[in-house]
Amino acid sequence: MNLRRYSRPIALAAFALWTAGLPAALRAQSALAEAQVPARYAQAVEFARVLVTSVMEESGTPGMSVAVGIDGRVVWSEGFGYADVEHRVPVWEETKFRIGSVSKPVTAAAVGLLVEGGKLDLDAPVQRYVPSFPEKRWPITTRMVAGHIAGIRHYRDQEFLSGRRYDTVLEGLEIFQDDTLLFEPGTRYSYSSYGWNLISAIVEGASGEDFLPYMQKNVFDALELVHTAPDYTDSIIPHRTSFYERNRDGAVVNAPFVDNSYKWAGGGFISTPEDLVRFGFAHLRGDFLNPETVAELWRSQATSDGESTGYGIGWGTVVEDGEIVRASHGGGSVGGTTSFTVYPQENAVIAIVGNMTQAPTGGALPGLIMEAFLHPEVFEPSEPGPDITGIWDCSIPARGGRVITGTVELHGSPAEYWGRATWSNETQDRIIVSHSSAAATSFVIIDERGGLSGVWFTTIEPDRIAGQAYSGATAEITCTRQ
Repeated sequence: MNLRRYSRPIALAAFALWTAGLPAALRAQSALAEAQVPARYAQAVEFARVLVTSVMEESGTPGMSVAVGIDGRVVWSEGFGYADVEHRVPVWEETKFRIGSVSKPVTAAAVGLLVEGGKLDLDAPVQRYVPSFPEKRWPITTRMVAGHIAGIRHYRDQEFLSGRRYDTVLEGLEIFQDDTLLFEPGTRYSYSSYGWNLISAIVEGASGEDFLPYMQKNVFDALELVHTAPDYTDSIIPHRTSFYERNRDGAVVNAPFVDNSYKWAGGGFISTPEDLVRFGFAHLRGDFLNPETVAELWRSQATSDGESTGYGIGWGTVVEDGEIVRASHGGGSVGGTTSFTVYPQENAVIAIVGNMTQAPTGGALPGLIMEAFLHPEVFEPSEPGPDITGIWDCSIPARGGRVITGTVELHGSPAEYWGRATWSNETQDRIIVSHSSAAATSFVIIDERGGLSGVWFTTIEPDRIAGQAYSGATAEITCTRQ
């Protein structure tokens, strides 16, 4: 999916909302960030603030933080809301969040370093580096484990909520190491954070050092990631956020206590968006890992029948016309959610974190924000297109041959539309941003969980409008007037 095709017209729509201002609780952080933003990105920042504050308010996320990097430097970093709701402690750029499975690409950097140093063979059996790991019916390799095709299982029951302290990486392997593989390695893709527990033990065996000290010296310190650390529960960590979730009634409450010491590599680090952006750029410069090593980490693996998994070694990738256009990972933690994306063709990186379980940091949000920064010229005003107010019956093809249908109510005028959509999949959306031009009429819409979607209509007739919709995948949308 080419983000430029959908987000350019949508990004322009931010003008309609600027006069509304930001919620009072979020203005303090904005004031500090304002002075640090290059002038050419000022309008992109305003657009991004509209999106972030909207998803926070709709989802109830107490605090979020965003950083955007262009051409090797952070051009915008800002915290929103509260790191501690009870004490009204705001989120700042230094606030540390649980990054969940984004710990996997962070750990993959260590894997790459060991491969470059000749200390790790990705295709050797894992027992070469972890002799205590039980042999299985079939051999498994580091490459297989890191790409989720080894057959190692994921969490079961309440394991994700573990509060037990594990003193060593090898102790953490005891949770799953005696379990049977789910399938013959290489035949299927099955996501497994426990597989990355094993990767941390492989790093120890290959390096001859304990995992956390190795990460500190060779990754965190080497890249000056001063706000990235293990999420120790027995330590005072300055600027670490509190952690939240929504209960069954939808109220925001404290997340339960967990101890992530059993899965440092799979989901146990805390960090800031700025550190993650710097980490992303380290993969584009060529002075931390060799370009060939980065290509190895980003190259999609395949199952034995030749099907691409879209996942390399700790990274998910999107390829268009033979080029990697996005390398990314998401992270879901108890009391934390993260999205992290590198755009190698544009030399750009974005990271978004939130301090609530299942906070809406991903979906269309990162792409919409990044496109605004990559192409700030799209904010130039233009003449509006035809008036499409009214009630429309719309349809969108979905996976498995399904068709999602819905009713879209558009009010206002081309200067500023407002309205809502009700869909057959039981979701309801409302318009938060609109823009009309001769080329397209576009909207950013938000659902009741805080998820964003982009819709843009390029075919506009008196009784029919058509275009594309995006909320993580692109689909055609066609609407007829009631």
